[in-house]
Amino acid sequence: MTNSRISSDVTIDGDIKGSSTITVDGTVNGNIQSEGVIIAAEGNVKGNVSAKRFVNEGSIDGKVSAEDAELKVGSYNKISLRTKTLSVEPSAAVSGKIKCGS
Repeated sequence: MTNSRISSDVTIDGDIKGSSTITVDGTVNGNIQSEGVIIAAEGNVKGNVSAKRFVNEGSIDGKVSAEDAELKVGSYNKISLRTKTLSVEPSAAVSGKIKCGS
């Protein structure tokens, strides 16, 4: 499997499906479904995310379903999150609903 990266100068309006890890440096206005989803510090997602592993260093507005979720320092999370494990670092902004556990 190869990893995919959406560059900072790219905006995607539409859904994305993959089988590896997708790193978002740019903007995605749509849903993302993949093995792993990483929103980098400058990345922005407006849509739903479904992944085994989800990491946010940037900004998301949508629903997230993941086995493992990490909300990093400085991230903005306007989400409805469903996950088995959750890590929230200091100064990660979270607004919404979280269901954590099995």
